[in-house]
Amino acid sequence: MRGGLEVAACTEAELLKMADVVTPHLAFLDDSSARDERMESFARMRAHPPLAGVPMVVLAYDADIDSFSAAITRGAAAYLVKPVPAEEVVAVAHKISGWLSSADRTEKRRRLRRPLLLRVDVEIRARHVTVPGQIIDASGTGCRVELGSPVEKGDAVRLTLYGVEESTELTLGAEVRWHRRAPDGSEVAGLKFTGTAAVLAGRILGTVPGTRA
Repeated sequence: MRGGLEVAACTEAELLKMADVVTPHLAFLDDSSARDERMESFARMRAHPPLAGVPMVVLAYDADIDSFSAAITRGAAAYLVKPVPAEEVVAVAHKISGWLSSADRTEKRRRLRRPLLLRVDVEIRARHVTVPGQIIDASGTGCRVELGSPVEKGDAVRLTLYGVEESTELTLGAEVRWHRRAPDGSEVAGLKFTGTAAVLAGRILGTVPGTRA
């Protein structure tokens, strides 16, 4: 609420019993149970009609790669490890809310993008340089990234995905399809997955329906 957002809170049991729920723009699952129990709760909430299609952020104490991957591959928009600074929670909420407000609802893509906040390293292969970045949305065929260094259309890049703290050692090959500078000065690029990444990315990033870790 300090971030200027309208907030409602309840337990999962309370939520699932509610017959009339106003669909939120964004949902947070704050769950300190074991990973399997948390993912079962996540699945129930995603299946609850008022939350259908609502981006969900998972908050948990587990910092291991399996817990992170389980949430992301099942469709979480972000995974945050508690204790989380209030400023980080607000920043994530605003980032996803901003993405939702700017999304093109008339977009005729075969596979629509979904918000996904995921830290990456972007290796620009022709220049042999690697710059930090962040995936901000993804589909089964590509993703959009923010990074601190400009890229050029046609650049071949390799994305190294990060978990909560360290690299996951998962890499995805891609090609830059477009790029522009955002109002905040960051560089934004649209990438199309190439090679084996074109097959695997949807499962790794949770953009294939029914994906399970």
